[in-house]
Amino acid sequence: MISRQGIGLAILLIAAKLLPTKEFGIYNYLVAFAFLFTLLADFGISRAVTKFTAEYNLKDNEKVKIIFFNSGVILFSLIFLFTIILFLFKEFLIGEFHYYLIHLIPVFIFLPLTSLYDGIYNGLKQFKTISKIYLAAGIIALISSYFLIVKFQTLGAFYALDLYYFLLFIFLAFNFKQYGFKFDKVLFNSIAKYSVILGVSSLGHFMYAKATVIILGKFNYFTEAGYYELIDKIFMLITFGVIIFGQVIAPRVTELSVENKNEIVLSYFKKIVSIVFTAGIICSILLYFIFPFIMEIFLDKYLTDDFLKMFNILLIHLPLILISGSIAQPFVIATGFAKYSLLTIPFGVLNIIFSIIMVEQLGFIGAVYTVLVISICSKLTLYYLIYKKLGTKN
Repeated sequence: MISRQGIGLAILLIAAKLLPTKEFGIYNYLVAFAFLFTLLADFGISRAVTKFTAEYNLKDNEKVKIIFFNSGVILFSLIFLFTIILFLFKEFLIGEFHYYLIHLIPVFIFLPLTSLYDGIYNGLKQFKTISKIYLAAGIIALISSYFLIVKFQTLGAFYALDLYYFLLFIFLAFNFKQYGFKFDKVLFNSIAKYSVILGVSSLGHFMYAKATVIILGKFNYFTEAGYYELIDKIFMLITFGVIIFGQVIAPRVTELSVENKNEIVLSYFKKIVSIVFTAGIICSILLYFIFPFIMEIFLDKYLTDDFLKMFNILLIHLPLILISGSIAQPFVIATGFAKYSLLTIPFGVLNIIFSIIMVEQLGFIGAVYTVLVISICSKLTLYYLIYKKLGTKN
């Protein structure tokens, strides 16, 4: 995961270093739209197949071979549909920078496909294999990204993303051996139904992070949109450890749930939440004091009062972000409680509505305050519901 997401972050940091602050904001504004449409195309399929791969690997190994084909039918259809919609209405949706969109077509196609492979590899617990693939693709893309951005500026940043996801797809596809081309109606329907729940919840998550970038861009706060995206990526880097841990234990939690050993699952949940929350508080305190010095060394042009104000406000909910990263795959998805992740939709809608209102009233900082409050309320509600449900099953 560090190889995959870390490379994406590294490309972002290279772009932040080499591009003017406004161009960096425009880049993130366009990428936010790209990720919205790839999110709609994937629509939870990649995360759903992790659960079904782990489950059938335990019960019926032959079905594992046809998971890619059955989920791929859904995925290819959605990629085709949403790419057409995006390009038909690109000027209306994106505005004056819509002409950049054609340079992100490879991202639309290959990002959802690599996520699908990622879900299957994780379900099979092939962590060593997938890490080697990510590392190989990442090194090539990272080295190339510097020269691409230097030569082509904003377009080069798009090309770097295109190259990265293309390489990942090629390496993952050629290394995967368990292909079976049989349509299974029951499996197809199971993946489709579970993916809808996860896809809707992912859309809700988008309403916090990427939607804020889009809203700031719509109000011409492109520099501040770049600030927000950079902070979001820094937080993502900090959560790597807990997300990796959650993905590693997810197949085991699925097995425990199938075997109805719910008391062990609840015990895992309590311990992980308490440990991660404590670590999150310590991390927030340390970052408050040392982060300005880090920025001064690596990205001094972003060391502004507005950037630090945004960063310090969002630090308040970092412990809850870390908890979310640690429990999402094992305790929300792997246990079959994915329906609770639908909470992100009403809270996400509230975030968009109040962000627009608050930006009009307070400027860009209004969106930051809104994200903070709505995110805290959403996460606390989700934790309570999962804890209550696990306790009831016991």
